[in-house]
Amino acid sequence: MRLLVPLIFTLVVSSFSFANSANADEAGNRYEQRKLYQKLLHAIKTNQRSKYHAQKDKLVGYPLYPYLEYTDKIYRISRQSESSIQSFIGQYADTPLANQLLQNWLYTLAKRGDWSTFINNYNDYRATDTNVCNYAFALYKTGRTQEALDQAQKLWLVKHSQPDSCDPIFKVWQDEGYLTDEIAWQRYEKALRANNLTLANYLTRFLAKADRKPADDYTLAHTRPESFFRSNSLKPTDKRSTAILLHALKRSARKDALAALTSLEANLPLEHAEPNDIAATYQYIGVRLARDPKLIDHLVRIENHLEPTIQLNETRIRTALRNQSWQEVLLLISKLDQDAIESDRWKYWRARSLEATNNERDKVIIDGLYAELSKTRSYYGFLAADKTSQAYSFQRESIEVSNNELLDLEATPGIQRASELLILGEKTRARREWNFTVQDYSNKELAIAAMVATKWGWHKQAIQAMIDSGRWNALDTRFPLAYLDSFRAAARKSDIPANWNLSIARQESAFMPDAKSSAGALGLMQLLPSTAKGTARRQGLREPTDFSLTDPHKNIEIGSAYLGQMFRRFDNNRILASAAYNAGPTRVSQWLDKSVPLDVWIETIPYSETRSYVMNILMFSAIYADKLEQQPMLIYPHEYESFSDSPRNLIIGN
Repeated sequence: MRLLVPLIFTLVVSSFSFANSANADEAGNRYEQRKLYQKLLHAIKTNQRSKYHAQKDKLVGYPLYPYLEYTDKIYRISRQSESSIQSFIGQYADTPLANQLLQNWLYTLAKRGDWSTFINNYNDYRATDTNVCNYAFALYKTGRTQEALDQAQKLWLVKHSQPDSCDPIFKVWQDEGYLTDEIAWQRYEKALRANNLTLANYLTRFLAKADRKPADDYTLAHTRPESFFRSNSLKPTDKRSTAILLHALKRSARKDALAALTSLEANLPLEHAEPNDIAATYQYIGVRLARDPKLIDHLVRIENHLEPTIQLNETRIRTALRNQSWQEVLLLISKLDQDAIESDRWKYWRARSLEATNNERDKVIIDGLYAELSKTRSYYGFLAADKTSQAYSFQRESIEVSNNELLDLEATPGIQRASELLILGEKTRARREWNFTVQDYSNKELAIAAMVATKWGWHKQAIQAMIDSGRWNALDTRFPLAYLDSFRAAARKSDIPANWNLSIARQESAFMPDAKSSAGALGLMQLLPSTAKGTARRQGLREPTDFSLTDPHKNIEIGSAYLGQMFRRFDNNRILASAAYNAGPTRVSQWLDKSVPLDVWIETIPYSETRSYVMNILMFSAIYADKLEQQPMLIYPHEYESFSDSPRNLIIGN
């Protein structure tokens, strides 16, 4: 095992400022401290305790000394006394280590069966799920039986699986007769409705014999609603069968909303249904009817049952937009609540609809709406600026932070610890330390912290801190020119605009090199390993490993190459290529409709996530173009060519 500090130190140290690094001698001392820190960590992990104790005092003043002490206690957690743990917690309460140590120690106490000590030291604040379960059993073992059983029932009645540490208290609770048929059904139903089929199937073993056939029906209604209706022709006779029917109707509406509506009408009246449940079913079916221009007329059949929810109203507006039924768009916008009407989105579409109706009397209103919108920094504001031939309103704001303020914040213990962890490559711990430290900062302190993180090249933390401070106009921090040489080189190689691949990375990861999504996408541009490997093969590049995709330059190279593939697949149209980058090219090809204007197509993208994604990419691209001293354009003229009438031909006054 290599014990010497990696070469990264020599590359990164010059980018950082440390409170104790005022001169070369002190910088050299910090370098030696890091080397010793790594050696002593190794000594702890290899049980060289005498070596650790002989030298640890040399690091008492080093920012990461608490991490040495923490590691020493973790590696000997079963030998720690209550006083030792509490002493550490008291001394290092300003670090995330205090709770981490406590949770590990509580887990050890539970394994040992020391329930009294567990109870005395347990705290709900940031308790792990495992220890929440252990706490319930500890209550039982220390004679607080009713509290334990009440806690067990709360833990049981959830839609997700619980840790194995819940099993002992669940057994006690079950043996005491608390697992009734109704409670077993409730949890089964929660799991099924949450689409947690594995848990739902497991829970059927706890159901009463009489409930297993209804459970089979429920599962069928959830997974194959068409089959459910074929095998269940009778009207429901009680609350449970009514709930199953209504769930089946919602599930079937995803594929055939009209058939679901017809089936609902055929089963009315549902005497065992709660009015709210029927209304919710109507709403669910109504939203899906509203999404299909061929079915929207059927909404009149259920309008008396529909509440004017935002989701339903906005779905109806988008369908009217897709049909270019401008008068209907105006009518539906007028039915929104006032906050929604005043939003940039519906203000734009009100102006756009009035413009499309071509009534000269509305010109003053249209001019006023577009003029007001064009003063905002938003997707709709930039659209409005294009309509009126106005420059985009970037609303840049400089953040005034003195060098002393930066140095003072960098000198604080938590920030120093985050800095050292980052230099040592412990990125997860560095983020945890940073987030713990800044959580109670004032807006002013957050703005300073954002500038510190920017100074370090730690862009994700800088962006988030600046947003949290409320400084939305601090564009230099919120939209950094991170890894600019790599983005430019990759853009040239892939023949795409550099402001575009920068915008993709800003949206995907906020320039976090080791970002990993729940779907397994990696790095700055959030590449799935399978996509990255296929792209590399097509480009004649070496196939990347998962680890290499966290290298910013490799990720930018392959991500930009894939973006270039999408760009050329969709005729050099960034809008379609951006949608494909997010949702996949096959879906975008299915969604493409050349009979509608481009702005309408974007507004009616079926996936709300992709819709917002495309809007952000376009706005971010304009911001980055301006930062790169290029002409900022939300939409390039040729990008209208895949669509019908171009909004750029509708400029007021032409």
